[in-house]
Amino acid sequence: MITTVDNLESALGLDFSTACSELAEARFQQSCKDTPDNRAVVAEACARIDAVLDMYLDAVGRWR
Repeated sequence: MITTVDNLESALGLDFSTACSELAEARFQQSCKDTPDNRAVVAEACARIDAVLDMYLDAVGRWR
């Protein structure tokens, strides 16, 4: 699938959606088998969501 991104808001929205999907998958895998590796993947997915939200807040601050 090819996605075209027109602006920063769209790019961050796409990144956020992707990160949320990855977190859902990571949590599912952890619920199937709770291992240190699966816990690490969940933590990485949460960190990615935090990073995207931080970028969004930084961008919004510049727009105002």
